[in-house]
Amino acid sequence: MRAPLSSCFIGLAVTALIVAAPPLLAGPRSNVLFYWDDMDSGAPGWTHEDLTVGVEPTFHIDTYYALDDPEIDEDHSWWCGELNPAFTGGDGYGNAWDQRLELPPISIGSVAVRDVSWGEIKGMYRDGVPQEKPSREGRTVQPILTFAYRYDSEAGYDYTYVQVDSLGVWRSLNAGYHGSSGGWQDHGPYGYDLSDCLWGDELRLRFRFLSDGAWSDEDGLYDSDGGAFHADNIQVYDFLTGTVLFYEDCEGEPACVPAVPEPAGDYWHLVDDLCSSYSAPYSWWCGDDADTSLIPPNLANALYSPVIDISGAWTCTLRHLVHAEVPTVDNDYWAEHVSLDGGTTFHQTHVWWGDFAGCDGWGSSGFAGDDLSPFFGDGRDFVFQITFYTTDNGCGPGAAGGAGINLDDIWLEGQMI
Repeated sequence: MRAPLSSCFIGLAVTALIVAAPPLLAGPRSNVLFYWDDMDSGAPGWTHEDLTVGVEPTFHIDTYYALDDPEIDEDHSWWCGELNPAFTGGDGYGNAWDQRLELPPISIGSVAVRDVSWGEIKGMYRDGVPQEKPSREGRTVQPILTFAYRYDSEAGYDYTYVQVDSLGVWRSLNAGYHGSSGGWQDHGPYGYDLSDCLWGDELRLRFRFLSDGAWSDEDGLYDSDGGAFHADNIQVYDFLTGTVLFYEDCEGEPACVPAVPEPAGDYWHLVDDLCSSYSAPYSWWCGDDADTSLIPPNLANALYSPVIDISGAWTCTLRHLVHAEVPTVDNDYWAEHVSLDGGTTFHQTHVWWGDFAGCDGWGSSGFAGDDLSPFFGDGRDFVFQITFYTTDNGCGPGAAGGAGINLDDIWLEGQMI
């Protein structure tokens, strides 16, 4: 299970925190300030990137954990997951995945229902004179989506949604599959009734898997059993006539299409803002200058410190300050990682969400300090990474502005051997 919420930073504002310069420690060993940056010199050596660029789809047809069909020697199913020796157990899914499996457009063949209102009926006989009869168009099908499925993902955090396009907006038909299905399940003939989803002559459907920034097979904190999601025998049929409108059994040429989101853009940049910066005037900000009231959607924006040599360190503590205006209702969050091998291997230290609110809301577990000594086995070339992940809703604090997160004042202090 994931650690309780006390391990996360929710709505915390540290208003009395004063950091003029980092103090050096007193002790019998040699005290060292390995690094200090208040971002006011242009933050040399810092880099940032949009991690949504170049993301590959992971939904694919595979024999691994496939649905067993007694009439087929080698079974295949759609799988959102991968065989990866770096994953715990060698299989499963990773952090911060946003994976989709899209069904092709399904032709319905008749126009949407338009019911006749009581007002229209009375209007037919306005002033006692029969008027033109209002039209009544009827739908001739009642489409049902059914499929067999299997899933294993962290309960309460990583979900697979069944979604339909409703007037250009993807709407979830379920609350999200999460936890374990206990093996393969099948909806049988009674799956998802799509009758109220018909707005044209075609249906658009998809499966969408979303994982957050921690606790997956990738970091070993959640060891799934062949996660995240499998699907097979995907069918849309007319409940009234039994006519099959779409069928995919994964044993022939695939009709469904794996997909990932379009690149969201890189929003990390230095800002000159006395409100946003803890030690004026500069700080890093992941937000949109064009609209400071909303957080950009679908972000996976990473910011990296320069490589910092801490050779000879007996102890080393990372401290830093973060300001956030991230509403807690939208599941946006940021993850913090450290590397001691120059950026090849990163270890996650924290995943936070919450809204510090206002100019004075500065704080972070980083001020209390992150001990780097557990990672000394990797080396002594330190890199800090902070990554901001957002959903596709574009939430924000509203007219107050400042939506996003800021990083300021970061330093490494410790003792030499």
